[in-house]
Amino acid sequence: MTGYTTIPYTIAFANELVKDPIAFEPCAGRLRLAYQPSQPGDWIKPPGAESWELGILRARVRDLRNKPDQRGSERMRKLNARRQWRCMDKLLCQVCGSPAMDPKTRLIPWPLTKTVFERTGLDSGRTNAPPTCWSCIPKALEECPMLRADFTLYTVRAVESAGVLADLYRPGIFHEPVLTAHNAFVSWDAPQYHPRTLAVAKVLELHGMKQVGP
Repeated sequence: MTGYTTIPYTIAFANELVKDPIAFEPCAGRLRLAYQPSQPGDWIKPPGAESWELGILRARVRDLRNKPDQRGSERMRKLNARRQWRCMDKLLCQVCGSPAMDPKTRLIPWPLTKTVFERTGLDSGRTNAPPTCWSCIPKALEECPMLRADFTLYTVRAVESAGVLADLYRPGIFHEPVLTAHNAFVSWDAPQYHPRTLAVAKVLELHGMKQVGP
């Protein structure tokens, strides 16, 4: 893609994107969103949930990053949900996929733009953007026009799982899914939304944020 020499770890490739049909199906006395047919591992169990039946459906994707002959061309505006989730769970750099935490200070460098960040306190906020390691920050600034246009660099002391970024649906007359919201934040403690949620990214709450530089 023009202007890019690096394909970030979290970016999806054309053949990774899945368009399997979804529908509402009965489960534990209610309707919940499911792929047709469903597979083990489709749902993510919220923290503290006792059963997978209370889980959130995660968007299906393939992981073909290490198979250049199968993955197709990059889609720079789309994230691979599984790799994004992995970066958030393990605090990996969204550019290279290596650990992002500074081993000396135990702080996590986190460049953020206004479009992917919501402040929740004086030194805290929510984001669906994974961190970026110190080594990859210069490369990201050089190649990403979004960062160059709107960029603030923080160090982060700790993180907490907050919920997901998702598309929300309601069941139609024949249980077909009707889209009601796109890229909405759904928290783990809002179970009334979970049966109609299709999660496309994990959201973390960042704590102990300190701005770096001007």
